[in-house]
Amino acid sequence: MKYIIHLTIAATLLVGCASSKGKPVEVVNANRAAGTVEVGFVKDDALPLADDGRYAQWENAPGIASQVCKRWGYDHAVELTPHSREVGMRNGYGYLMNGSITKLYQCLKPGEN
Repeated sequence: MKYIIHLTIAATLLVGCASSKGKPVEVVNANRAAGTVEVGFVKDDALPLADDGRYAQWENAPGIASQVCKRWGYDHAVELTPHSREVGMRNGYGYLMNGSITKLYQCLKPGEN
């Protein structure tokens, strides 16, 4: 009986879920014609993501989007979607397995808000 309990505890510790904590964000998609930049991260490892991406390094996203916009001749970028968007395959429990979590930014010219 002790053996089964120890085996169950060991299996529980070995099987886990991934977290977005500290995950760096990057350009996931950019559309020069529309003047939009999607910043976020791509999840492609074997562990399911246990959260909605809120713990990623989102504070860097506006600067990353603005850099892309400036290369296209725009002045800066503003966030269009304050919530993150999840796209991809989910497991039976609803956790994201493979896909991306992004926020959308719009490029603006000088004087535009």
